[in-house]
Amino acid sequence: MPLTASFSDVRRDLSAIADKVMADHVQITVFRNNKPAFKIVPVDATSSGKGYLELADEVDSDYHDVFEALARES
Repeated sequence: MPLTASFSDVRRDLSAIADKVMADHVQITVFRNNKPAFKIVPVDATSSGKGYLELADEVDSDYHDVFEALARES
């Protein structure tokens, strides 16, 4: 059964939700205004054979433009 949480729940309980995702290796779909907005998924470095720094570099390269846009807005 897929796990879900509201945006408000995530804002309030992010630490507990992150602990569940990491410990149980589950995905949680987050809903905002009763619509799926995003997923919180575990990063499993052992299954890909990559270390956490390599995975972080991949995320950075995939979302570099998003990070730059967010930095300009703040």
